[in-house]
Amino acid sequence: MTPPEQIPVEKGEHVVAGAIDDNMLYPLLVWAWSLSESAAKPFRIVIGFLEDELSAKNRTIIGEVLDVLSIRHDLVELEKDTRFIAQGHISPTTFTKFLLADLIAGPHVWIDVDTVARPGWDEIFQEMAAVPASVYLVVADRGKDVSAQASGIESPSDLAFNAGVLGWPGKKRKDWSKQLDSVGLVDTQEQFLFNKLYGSHSHKVSESFNTLTYRYDSFSSLDKPRITHYAGAHKPWHLPRRFSQLCLNHRCPWSLWFVSESAFLEAISEEPVRDTVAQEQKRALGVTRLSLNRGHTGLALLRVLRSIGQLGWLIIFAAKPFKRWIPRGTHPLH
Repeated sequence: MTPPEQIPVEKGEHVVAGAIDDNMLYPLLVWAWSLSESAAKPFRIVIGFLEDELSAKNRTIIGEVLDVLSIRHDLVELEKDTRFIAQGHISPTTFTKFLLADLIAGPHVWIDVDTVARPGWDEIFQEMAAVPASVYLVVADRGKDVSAQASGIESPSDLAFNAGVLGWPGKKRKDWSKQLDSVGLVDTQEQFLFNKLYGSHSHKVSESFNTLTYRYDSFSSLDKPRITHYAGAHKPWHLPRRFSQLCLNHRCPWSLWFVSESAFLEAISEEPVRDTVAQEQKRALGVTRLSLNRGHTGLALLRVLRSIGQLGWLIIFAAKPFKRWIPRGTHPLH
């Protein structure tokens, strides 16, 4: 493939980077809508994908839907690298954040597409503009999982920051490729690599810019989340919608995603793309790979709920007394 050219950023322009593969098409559309609907200022999205990981059909769908929503965007094909490995539910596409950071010449924000945005998310651009010259990366504080420590549950990560939201000032990027060659196989390899490269040259902003769902109940003083991050194998779009009202009633973290999804579907309800989007919504219920490790137990439960239809209500009601043992973030059982 022909290497992509550098992507310029005009002075004062807000640019958001994200990544896509065929498995993440539908959540990307909801992600883009939530960013657009809640932004205080117009912005442009740069969407990267690895070669052979996004079909021509899905590229067309992205273009048609984002055009309907009047969201400026660029689709950028990126070269695969054999070092970009899959780990659990995390695909090689996650490494595109390194590639796009090298390609986008100016300040921009990377946001994982398994997130949903609320008003105030784009204040991170102001935070980036105010950092001192010694800062190469702006990240969100991840806080301490107090409830997990008290109950003896293993914390999802001991890394200093989560790489789901990254603010890139207009500074030279560090040599991630050389560092990747020297790093052995570790859990969440790209997360580890970001912490290794930028841990001592980063600036932390409010956790509200990248609020992981397991953190919602950890303490009461959390800022109102600007960006909610659905990290982990099971996601809101895997839940059959017959059960989503339970999330909305409970006001759990997943409810924010369903609210954005509903607004997105309403926005395109009179457009020709609505039928295609409805097909993608249905397909998204079961696109993630399922494994036997503990981190996939929540996803396995959602698969069961999908496969047995209305009988899933029996599982919901029977599981209520045992919810303390159900993996955190698995809704509508919480």
